[in-house]
Amino acid sequence: MTVWIENPFDNLPREGGRPMRFWLVACAFAAAGHRVLYWTSSFNHTLKAPRRLPASFEAEGVSVRLVPTPPYKSNVGLARIRSHAAYARAWERLARDPSLPRPDVLVVSSPPLATGSVARRLARRFGAKLVVDVMDAWPETFYRLLPGPLRTLAPLLFAPLLRTVRADMRGADLVIGVSQRYCDRARRMGARNVLRLSHATPLPVAEPAGPDAPPRLALVYVGAMGKTYDLGTILRALLLVPEATLDLAGAGCREPSLKAFVRAHGLAGRVRFHGYLPAPEVSALLARSTVGLIPMRADSCVGIPNKLVDYSAAGLAVASSLAGESADLLARYGAGVSYEAGSPESLAQSLRTIPPRLPEMRAGARRLAREQFDAAKTASAYVQAVERLVAP
Repeated sequence: MTVWIENPFDNLPREGGRPMRFWLVACAFAAAGHRVLYWTSSFNHTLKAPRRLPASFEAEGVSVRLVPTPPYKSNVGLARIRSHAAYARAWERLARDPSLPRPDVLVVSSPPLATGSVARRLARRFGAKLVVDVMDAWPETFYRLLPGPLRTLAPLLFAPLLRTVRADMRGADLVIGVSQRYCDRARRMGARNVLRLSHATPLPVAEPAGPDAPPRLALVYVGAMGKTYDLGTILRALLLVPEATLDLAGAGCREPSLKAFVRAHGLAGRVRFHGYLPAPEVSALLARSTVGLIPMRADSCVGIPNKLVDYSAAGLAVASSLAGESADLLARYGAGVSYEAGSPESLAQSLRTIPPRLPEMRAGARRLAREQFDAAKTASAYVQAVERLVAP
């Protein structure tokens, strides 16, 4: 079986980041004896910089093709939308090369939305099955960025994009969602065949330091510092929990204002900004920490974020503002605490409950990772589902 996989966001080998969903799945298909062509962007989404890699190369049994993609500086903005549109056009042009192996199945990421119609056309052209892997709820996740009075008009304003998503869901032979929330949404939009396969990470990761090595509330946040995440609530909660320290690894448009808050409120001795870190350094940072933070806004559309996977795999207690599926998992496994989004008082109160229960929470987090987020299990299930689809 020949498998084409398309995703513009995930890390590639030699880039320093940890292997993510689509690369793990690509390697699993290759290990199962399938021929894999992996399409991705020439622009590194995480670093916001051009990739310094050949336009085509082989890695871990996978053939990789880079699609020329214009850069963008922010995760939210017209430049990113234009970049995705250019990427989709370039992918369709390159995919028509007659020398390429003809796919039996296309596995495409959603988002971006611009590639959905391209994938449907290519699937028809090659007579291939189409799998759409839903990683986020676009365009709904952008509703909250509109000014208050316009939010009620969001479904009308985003109607063309919603039609695109519905066409993607209805046109797919299989929709895979990383959370039950996304699977339910896909069904509402007309998907016929839906499967939940969560985010995953290779296990085990670096063992945490001994219980007496880090402070009892050694908080850590790994990820973008943009408008999606409510990092301001974390900093305000620190003012209420003087025994806590905080490490932040990542970058984004909110970083300057966060640093200004830290300076203005005398938190420089307790808050450290590390910038973007390669995977080994992230693992080492998590091993020195005790609590991982997931500070989502109240109107977030996220079901299960990558952060929950990474923190639980590192054996960290988790403090999350997400309701629904993520909160249910934390409660079921005793792996952390939930707090009210946007409330530093609620976060501070939740953090104070962690130290007496920290050993049990860390054990629960590791159990959560083993049972729900093991990459080997998820990738194997992914391959088997696609094999059944192509050759029932």
